[in-house]
Amino acid sequence: MTFTTPDVVVVDGELLAGFADALGSDSDDFGLPVVFRVTTELAHQAMHSGTVPSDGIVHTSESLLLRREPRLGDHLSGLLTVEEIHRRGGATQLLVRSDILAEGDTSPIAVTTSTLTFRS
Repeated sequence: MTFTTPDVVVVDGELLAGFADALGSDSDDFGLPVVFRVTTELAHQAMHSGTVPSDGIVHTSESLLLRREPRLGDHLSGLLTVEEIHRRGGATQLLVRSDILAEGDTSPIAVTTSTLTFRS
């Protein structure tokens, strides 16, 4: 089961300034929030499909492999893949992988893996 971002996320000055403003910083080096912005879009796609509930989710683990920081001008998209599903004791656990892709790159710039747990 896979989900993709509905629109490309453009890494521009406005996006970076929004993170800087929210964090009270004058830096424009906010690669990780940009990566998580794409993963949030992917999570919303999974919720809209009904695969994952919109509330009552617990993140029980998460990891990030960053090959390179997003750069100004990058056009990012994401692909979320549900790799495993376990159901036990009234709960469902999903192991999901999110590949963050930059237009023109041959491999993901970042890969996140998460285990999401919710009541079945």
